[in-house]
Amino acid sequence: MRIIAGRFKGLRLPSPKSPGLRPTTDRAREAMFNAIGPFVEGSRVLDLFAGTGAFGLEAISRGAASVLFVEKDRKTVLALSETVKSLGVEQQAVVMCTTAYRALVKSASREAEFRIIFVDPPYQDDVARKLILDPFFSSLLEVGGLLIVERGSRTPAYEVPQELVRFFERRYGDTAVEIFRKESNAN
Repeated sequence: MRIIAGRFKGLRLPSPKSPGLRPTTDRAREAMFNAIGPFVEGSRVLDLFAGTGAFGLEAISRGAASVLFVEKDRKTVLALSETVKSLGVEQQAVVMCTTAYRALVKSASREAEFRIIFVDPPYQDDVARKLILDPFFSSLLEVGGLLIVERGSRTPAYEVPQELVRFFERRYGDTAVEIFRKESNAN
């Protein structure tokens, strides 16, 4: 697994041995970034279920202003924190060791907004479906911002709030990627 483009292009990312860790393939990540292109530059990114941090680190490499990585596995968080430090991007990246829901509540209480939210939960886990429909979740995505969801290709498409409009969906082997744009604030 490597960074596809930007200032860290070609950099190989460490992938710790951790149960349930399933890094996004280079092919799927490249397709996502091709689809979201100009949204990345200067954006604030939330990378939920971050794992190795490949999505968020790719975003930083391509010009994102900042990334909040959220991962609950301590071993994976330590590896990601070391990667952030070795790249010298500690000023742009925050790594939280907590559940996705706790991170949402904490971010919502600070009235944080993100231009891009990436959600890549374990495929067999249904937590992302509940998170996406939670009012905290929608309040974190700025109007015009993007929600990117990775799921198993055999898993049904996600139900999302009405202010999110799907504009991209592709399958890559066992992986399906959906991208939604927030058109307005919830009524």
